[in-house]
Amino acid sequence: MECQLGSQHEKLHRLNRRIGLVLRAGIVASLLLIAGGLILFFTSGAPHTAALTPLTTLVPGLMALNPAAFITAGLIIILLMPVAVLIMSLTHFIVTRERQPVIVCIVLLVMLAASLILILK
Repeated sequence: MECQLGSQHEKLHRLNRRIGLVLRAGIVASLLLIAGGLILFFTSGAPHTAALTPLTTLVPGLMALNPAAFITAGLIIILLMPVAVLIMSLTHFIVTRERQPVIVCIVLLVMLAASLILILK
């Protein structure tokens, strides 16, 4: 029994390290994109607009070095980080066969998806 608890503790510790890595990488990527967008904005002489780039034109906007596209991409990464953490946690709880946390993760993912759908309408 003690060995099994030690194994579960080690698995949870690895999950926490992976989540920490994903959060750090997401924050750094987001900050770099937003900072890059601000630098492009101030150096390009682009007109001052408060509009973000639509998702349909995000990749072409990044290729064209559109400052708003970089800022939008950075914000999207920040917004998707909780989803990534939930998916990682869900995967862990499915593998370890913990039923209650799986249900909680699924409910939270459904709520996030519903929120996104309502926002995009």
